[in-house]
Amino acid sequence: MVYIMEERKARLKALIKHWIEHSAEHQKTFQKWSEEAEKMNLIETSKYLREAAESVDETIKYLEKALEEM
Repeated sequence: MVYIMEERKARLKALIKHWIEHSAEHQKTFQKWSEEAEKMNLIETSKYLREAAESVDETIKYLEKALEEM
């Protein structure tokens, strides 16, 4: 039983690390397209993409805290 718990804990840790990396990739993409939208004079679209990128930053911080707690 202890082995199964440790195995599941290791799986969760790996998942959290993956989510952090994956979220960071999305964050960069959102920021890039926010800049592109601004160049196209899509100001509101740019704003919302920038806010999405900032929101992902907050998500990453929570994921990092979860990982630290493990």
